[in-house]
Amino acid sequence: MDKIDRLKIFCLVAEKQSFAQAAVQLGLPRSNVTYAIQALEKEYEVLLFYRTTRKVALTHEGSLFYDEALRLVTQLKELNRFKRQARSQEGTISIGMPKRMVTQILLPHLLSFYQRYPKVKVLINGSDDFSNLIEQQLDCVVRVGQVQDEYLLIRPITHTQIWTVASPQYLAEFGEPKHVDELQQHFAVDYHVAKHYREFSELVFQEQRIKLPYRLLIENTEAYIQAGLAGIGIIQIPEFDAAAYVQQGQLQRLFMDIPSLQLPVNILLTDRQYRPKYLQDFIDWLDGLLKAQL
Repeated sequence: MDKIDRLKIFCLVAEKQSFAQAAVQLGLPRSNVTYAIQALEKEYEVLLFYRTTRKVALTHEGSLFYDEALRLVTQLKELNRFKRQARSQEGTISIGMPKRMVTQILLPHLLSFYQRYPKVKVLINGSDDFSNLIEQQLDCVVRVGQVQDEYLLIRPITHTQIWTVASPQYLAEFGEPKHVDELQQHFAVDYHVAKHYREFSELVFQEQRIKLPYRLLIENTEAYIQAGLAGIGIIQIPEFDAAAYVQQGQLQRLFMDIPSLQLPVNILLTDRQYRPKYLQDFIDWLDGLLKAQL
């Protein structure tokens, strides 16, 4: 029997004003209840109860002790609420993901997760910048690209190719480049989330980088894709984003004979030993969803 158990017994004896009734309610031998009270009195060197054959009453010091013990027991019950919540199907999940992955993959399928966990709230940080899991207090992050955070757990999902594409409108105006040497007569749409302005844009392939002029600098992925669709320049986007536009004829893939850049897709987690079941199930569900869609 630990100290918290003894304090709980003490509070019940004080409320019932009876060792016997407390023992019955707790399903304990009366001797155990007596021992718990005696142990507290010995430890704190205070008389907690006046005892007679008919009545048990708190001493003055016992009344003060009761107020503090009750406050401590109540606080412990509140802390245990977190343990119960972790085992239940109710809670909150905060996740960081690239904005286009949120809109194209997560949101169209999120209802299937809510069918299993209707009381779980999902908070999404959809950003083009890398979400910082620790600083932003996120439960998990989906990241496209190399991971430098050695203190995080990495759950590999897949690799995605970066396709080079342009709209039919753009190609009708400037012609389809058959070789990278022809790119000096073409324009890219430049993309940079850090607001860093540079003289030339770059097309990045697996084994080479090609500089070319740009007329427009974009700082978010949605506008970047829209600029490509509008015929402003050549863009490079992940295969999962480009495939639908290519199939619909809104974009055309270029340089298919050059090996495309491939970027890893990972779920990042903190080393959290006591992960709530609903969170672990969400991570497993998201893992399967990303593998199926990517």
